[in-house]
Amino acid sequence: MKRILALSLLTVGAAGALPARAQQVVNPIHPVFAPLDAEGRKVKATADVSLDKTCGACHDAQYISAHSGHASGKAKAACVQCHLDGGRLEIRPELLDAEGRLRRESIRIGVPRAANCGACHGVVSDGSGPVLLPPDFDKSPKPAGRTLNLTQGEGAVIAPQRMTDSFLNLEGKASLASPWDIHAAKLVDCVYCHYASNNPARTDAKHATLRYLTADPRRQSMAEFLVRPDHRLATQGCRGCHDALKAHTFLPYRERHMAVLSCSTCHLAEPMGPAVEMVDATVVTSDGAPAIRYRNLDREPDEPLNTASVRPLRPLLVERVEVDGVKRLGPVNTVSRFRWISGIDRAEVPSEVVVRAFLDGKGYAAPVLEAFDANRDGKLDERELRLDSPAKVDLISRRLKALGISEPTIEGTLEPYPLAHGVPSRERALRECTACHASSSRVSDDFLIAGYLPGGTPPRPKEGSRVELAGLLAPQHDGSLVLRRDRESSPAGLHLLGHSRHGLTNTLGFLLFVAVFLGVSAHGIMRAVLRKKRQSHAVHPAGKAYVFGTYERIWHWTMAFSGVVLILSGLEIHNAGNHWFVDLPKAVSFHNVFAVVLMANAFLALFYHLTTRAIRNFIPEPKGFLARALEHMAYQSRGIFFGGPHPTNAPGHKLNPLQQLTYLALLNVLFPLQIITGALIWAVGNWPDVATALGGLVYLAPLHNLGSWLFLSFFVLHVYLVTTGRTPTEHLESMITGYQPVEAEEPTP
Repeated sequence: MKRILALSLLTVGAAGALPARAQQVVNPIHPVFAPLDAEGRKVKATADVSLDKTCGACHDAQYISAHSGHASGKAKAACVQCHLDGGRLEIRPELLDAEGRLRRESIRIGVPRAANCGACHGVVSDGSGPVLLPPDFDKSPKPAGRTLNLTQGEGAVIAPQRMTDSFLNLEGKASLASPWDIHAAKLVDCVYCHYASNNPARTDAKHATLRYLTADPRRQSMAEFLVRPDHRLATQGCRGCHDALKAHTFLPYRERHMAVLSCSTCHLAEPMGPAVEMVDATVVTSDGAPAIRYRNLDREPDEPLNTASVRPLRPLLVERVEVDGVKRLGPVNTVSRFRWISGIDRAEVPSEVVVRAFLDGKGYAAPVLEAFDANRDGKLDERELRLDSPAKVDLISRRLKALGISEPTIEGTLEPYPLAHGVPSRERALRECTACHASSSRVSDDFLIAGYLPGGTPPRPKEGSRVELAGLLAPQHDGSLVLRRDRESSPAGLHLLGHSRHGLTNTLGFLLFVAVFLGVSAHGIMRAVLRKKRQSHAVHPAGKAYVFGTYERIWHWTMAFSGVVLILSGLEIHNAGNHWFVDLPKAVSFHNVFAVVLMANAFLALFYHLTTRAIRNFIPEPKGFLARALEHMAYQSRGIFFGGPHPTNAPGHKLNPLQQLTYLALLNVLFPLQIITGALIWAVGNWPDVATALGGLVYLAPLHNLGSWLFLSFFVLHVYLVTTGRTPTEHLESMITGYQPVEAEEPTP
């Protein structure tokens, strides 16, 4: 309680100490004008002014009203709210000249400033004072058009001030040196991104339907524009100013990232403004406002908003349509809104009627308090003020009917708010790859939609939304509603290295690997156990033969080392987040570099084996092939355990039949499969057109994954077979020195 009182006093003190907001400068170009009433007569008081007549004397007010996103539906913004300092045309006799015209020094008309936008859209500050939430931030009803959705919907605050200098009680505040909005800090105002769509200074978009035109050089003159500005505002995306490819040189596969990710995915990963989770207008608080739950606000009962602890917002990542018409993965916040509707037309019950159903002028009505006050303390706390039982719903429904509402019913809507404003400095941008490329990825996290469901009514997604909520809305035991998503998949069917799993290929590959591992383990154990029971043979090397040339050994060890690096880096990529060896970007770089080394080595080896005819070692000799193969199989399954003689190879061949079959499959099937799929995966990451043509990594990655399991199984088998010589290190020494012992066996007397 002491903490709340102290912080509240500081809030009041800070609010009282705010310096005056900088005024709009006097417009030296705008002509002086006389304020007019609806009849076109000059007036001397603000209340008598008709904006249509006054502004319409020069501007086509009717056209502007018909071509404005701010003059339709619930948004009824007048000219002065956006273009005048303070959003109000002040008319007093002392401000007028002898002819009844507004004096030049009183004409502070210009392009809208952030403060004008903030009057309706959210928390905006010019840096002249500490950032504070306005007194009506969670109150209702608000003036028409004042939605505050920029902050309540997105968690955005538009201010040049550093977060650490703001008055809000932010988690980890001491380390938040970034400005609330880097654009505001660099004097980039709202109108730089949101502007009249026919502004000749800003656009050269095509105005015709000719398919062979990408732009139209014909533009209105500035005079024509000022008469008829089109206020259906155009929106400039991040890429309209920023060259993302040049700014993200550190990012692996940046072309692919830029093609499928919204800029805000990383640059708005943790907004620090208070964002709303749900607005429950089916009930009212003691001051007549709907109940509001915030996602990232830790608030004690009766604690002022400005003193509540604000945590970083963790948004939902979904596929959404960007301003350029392209679908990309981006962050959104969802707000569930619940209200009473009535009648056949399903019209919303006026808020004042809902207030009367709950309050009687002195507080909550006695029947309401009786039904809702579970602990009988005479007050309704946040958990009690809910329509969480049929009895409560029936009570309020009956009271609404008594107030003249027919068929009152609860309706819920789910509104997604794409995060696009309040971008902090680059230091707060998400740079940890494993935030997405890991098994516990934020792209598949469950997301709380609503902490409870009034009357058990789930919210329905709003029609016509540019956001696709991929997942299942699942009610929980505690009454909440959660968006559940597949932990092993990603929105929009994207394949994320390190996160997406390949069920079939993983299962088949793992079973094969286990079978190989258990097989060689059992084989090795039997060799060790039966070593003393082998037939007694005295092995006398007759000498050494030079079997492996210098290039063959270089080729072999280069291939082996590259294969080991590829396996280890592939495991790191596939299990990103564990940091077994290196982090994900380094693992990707190592994987790509040694893939090139392996391919170059393979090409040179092919050239060598073709030109020297050494390739004959890999081609089985047809004559007697089956007999030799069966002989080697018999040796590996029986003779090796009892010291039997090693079968001979075909004349002039270094490899036995089983090795030849293995290498034929390896070099003609598995190796090309890995090279082709690996090269295409690299191409998908660097060329968006290739990614579109191939459908991303949905098919390529599982095939490459299966090939990796096969290579890993071959590697285990190959390493084991190295130990099956006369001594465990004989074959290894041969590949190092090039010389192999030639044995002469004589029975011991």
